[in-house]
Amino acid sequence: MGKKNKYKKEAGDQAQPSSSQQQKDVETKPKPGFGDQPDNVPQGPGGSSDLQQRAARQAQQTGPPQQQGQAQQSAPPQQQRQAQQSGPPQQQRQAQQSGPPQQQWRQPTQQQPQLQQRGPQQQKQREHQQQERQQLIRQEAGAIVKSLPNTGPIKRGTIGRPGQVEANYLNIDMAKMPSTAYHYDVKITPERPKKFYRAAFEKFRVQYLGGLVAAFDGRSSCYSVDKLSVLNVGKEVEVMDPNGRGIHYTIEIKETDNFEIDLSSLRSYMTSKIYDKPMRALQCLEVVLAAPCHQKAIRAGRSFFKKSQNEPRRELFDGYEALVGLYQTLVLGDKPCVNVDISHKSFPIALSVIEYLEKYGYRNQINANTDLSNSMRSIMPFLKGINVVYKPPDCFGSSPRLYKVNGLTLNPASKQKFQYENENITIADYFRKRGYPLKFPNLYCLHVGPPAKNIYLPMEFCSIEEGQALNRKDGERQVAQMIKYAATSTNERKRKIVDLLEYFQHNSDPTICRFGIQIGLQFIVVPTRLLQSPQIEYNSKIMEPVFNGSWRMMKRQNFLVTNPRDHKWAILHCQSDRMPYNKLMDLADMVLQNARIVNVKLEAKPDIRPFSDDVALDKHFADLKENKTDLVFVIIPNRGVPYHTIKQKAELKHGILTQCIKSNNVERRLNGQLIGNVLLKVNSKLNGTNHKIKDDPNIRLQNVMYLGADVTHPSPDQREIPSVVGVAASHDTYGACYNMQYRLQRSTVENIEDMESIVTEHLNIYRKYQKRYPDHIIYYRDGVSDGQFPIVKQNELRAINAACAKLKFAPKLTCIIVVKRHHTRFFPNGQPTDRNKFNNVEPGTIVDRVIVHPNEPQFFMVSHQSIQGTAKPTRYNIIEDTGNLDIDLLQQLTYNLCHMFPRCNRAVSYPAPAYLAHLVAARGRVYLGGAKGFRSPKEEYQKRLIKTDFLDRNPMYFV
Repeated sequence: MGKKNKYKKEAGDQAQPSSSQQQKDVETKPKPGFGDQPDNVPQGPGGSSDLQQRAARQAQQTGPPQQQGQAQQSAPPQQQRQAQQSGPPQQQRQAQQSGPPQQQWRQPTQQQPQLQQRGPQQQKQREHQQQERQQLIRQEAGAIVKSLPNTGPIKRGTIGRPGQVEANYLNIDMAKMPSTAYHYDVKITPERPKKFYRAAFEKFRVQYLGGLVAAFDGRSSCYSVDKLSVLNVGKEVEVMDPNGRGIHYTIEIKETDNFEIDLSSLRSYMTSKIYDKPMRALQCLEVVLAAPCHQKAIRAGRSFFKKSQNEPRRELFDGYEALVGLYQTLVLGDKPCVNVDISHKSFPIALSVIEYLEKYGYRNQINANTDLSNSMRSIMPFLKGINVVYKPPDCFGSSPRLYKVNGLTLNPASKQKFQYENENITIADYFRKRGYPLKFPNLYCLHVGPPAKNIYLPMEFCSIEEGQALNRKDGERQVAQMIKYAATSTNERKRKIVDLLEYFQHNSDPTICRFGIQIGLQFIVVPTRLLQSPQIEYNSKIMEPVFNGSWRMMKRQNFLVTNPRDHKWAILHCQSDRMPYNKLMDLADMVLQNARIVNVKLEAKPDIRPFSDDVALDKHFADLKENKTDLVFVIIPNRGVPYHTIKQKAELKHGILTQCIKSNNVERRLNGQLIGNVLLKVNSKLNGTNHKIKDDPNIRLQNVMYLGADVTHPSPDQREIPSVVGVAASHDTYGACYNMQYRLQRSTVENIEDMESIVTEHLNIYRKYQKRYPDHIIYYRDGVSDGQFPIVKQNELRAINAACAKLKFAPKLTCIIVVKRHHTRFFPNGQPTDRNKFNNVEPGTIVDRVIVHPNEPQFFMVSHQSIQGTAKPTRYNIIEDTGNLDIDLLQQLTYNLCHMFPRCNRAVSYPAPAYLAHLVAARGRVYLGGAKGFRSPKEEYQKRLIKTDFLDRNPMYFV
């Protein structure tokens, strides 16, 4: 259920909480919290100034070679370390909190005596270098660098430190490309099997089109730069399947209604100010570029996966292997380019069904007496929907055939009966009569072919077809193993891409050559800007700098805002886990101890209770609600009451606040870091504010409501399940506190249908807290593909304006589409280091030139540090901006909001409003958990209404 598993295509980018954390408020992986030091932050008394060290590195990188060498040689290593570590922590923090930038990051004063010991010339030279470093520090603090001028009609950003990186885009040489191509309809009968359409069209092209080059899309269209002979009568061709069976197709070709395609539009769109993209020309070249890949790889979407062949198999689990593929698509930047990337996808391993059972399903030797009844839960999900090759016994004299598995028979072959020659006989008897006694008569048979027909095949004659690109969700073990294969440095990722480009040899393909295009072999270089990281503000105006996308909350440092009264709390644990009582007391003591550090007020003694099942859980929730308990820690058992049941009962039935923790975490991983991360969520749920961005009048809007929205759709095989809409909106002045609305709607609908009522609710809550309606609404919309932008603009933005008009006010509206489903990556020069293990760009890197459309306001930003693999930038498309906000303000504001996600002390990969909307949608998905049948979305939503008083009391309960 939910969104497709992102690790299938690009596993490894793990800056944000994992998918399991997004769906549950259970800590499964430690993140830097208060009192804990991230591995990448330098150690030292009071935490040595990270920005000083960063500026020093910049000075070494940007100064002339002679100055670099002198700067490095000016002091012995020991003296440099002493200089960096000098000064008490309190003074360092005060220096960071007050005064202008040059005072905030001044070098420690203990360096001065060291300078005086040198000769006059050395001291003068050293002072000059100090001034240069201070200048760099001031630039890092936010000075505007206007070195990247605008080159088109759309204003681009200017602030930040300029640089450059490679992007995984290839230039296309179109100098010899004809101005016109021709589009033809291709009709092939019979309609199945479609997998041999390409081979059939190739024979047709050679036999009946005189060998003229044409690019076929594999279904119903072909493109050519030569006019083809239109045949009024279909022509028959024969192709052979892998098993030697001949398949006959009839092919007919005719011109489309508007069959001329203007390819020259791809040369002129950026100069002629054409705002409509030349989509027909793009589609034509997409088909052309795919031509060299089909013969050598398995296609899935826009990716082409190379078979294992002689290479070692990358086994996942449960009968799957990982294949590496080349993703390619044509994109429009300053000029057309090909975006190329690595894809990873799981494929079923091609082996006999008996081998699959012995190695993965049954996991034991199969014999004549084997009974699979106890293994059905693991076998059925794998076999259902898979293609198998049925090779009958030689005595049958029949050719192998391909079938799709519907499921398994109700009984084994020795008992499953069917009608044969007016007689009811078992499958085993049927094969015995035809001269082949089954080796494994007690195995279930495969039900294949049309579901209405009863075609049963013994497993011993079936093999799994090779190269099946299944559209199914990977299991947790497969995802974990896939990440190990896919999470590589930028250098390794680039090498894999280049290897695949060499394998496919695009420029040698006759189709590509006939269309007169050539693809470059080098990644293009794009200009970047590095934005200044914001400072994080805690209680008493204590500021913490952000270093490499994360920051630490010092011990004895309080959250920005906490609820002033003591909260009554409880701990519920499942009896089936047999949790030792001392572990429960350790949990209670550690929660209290760490809560005191950050000023979260809890009563000194929690109410600790065991529960046996969901009925007992109901009674405890009702009793605790009556006793006015504010917060219940629920330890999720290893077996027993599932997470979705706990949340449904607590939030839909009783209206009581819960914080879930896995049983294994309490027994094995109970430490200050885990509890610190839990308290980040607890304080938000109790209406507190963990932190905010230091005020900066240059980038802060007054009276603004941040709105985030996301829609999660069920997987393709679960279309009866409704889609879940999640919308989060801020109601404070910092963009730190949010409320939520969720809805259910038809799974086929892309836009948010009930947006007007949702926004009306959010605006009323904003007015309740701020005593006025917002002047600005900044709307971050996630989960939208490029083709759906007009739908969002026509429906959702109209609904937002209608909600405002109904409340009789007209705010300025900015809508930014947050796009994560793309394959753009950035590749810096250099090698991985201890500080940057995967050689990624620094957090705050923006690219808004060269690879963005010249007539559209969009930009790429890497706001986070990737924990594993190559960082994926987020693409932002501004589709509405009635307030005419400056692009520099929008980019810095968006970057700052990436630091406002309340569940961790690090910048996440996209802004908090959109991230929280994703959590809202995930919680709505939890409310559907355990249901077996679904009525209309409205009926299902009415059965799952959140308790109103609970929602008013704890608006951020969903984090």
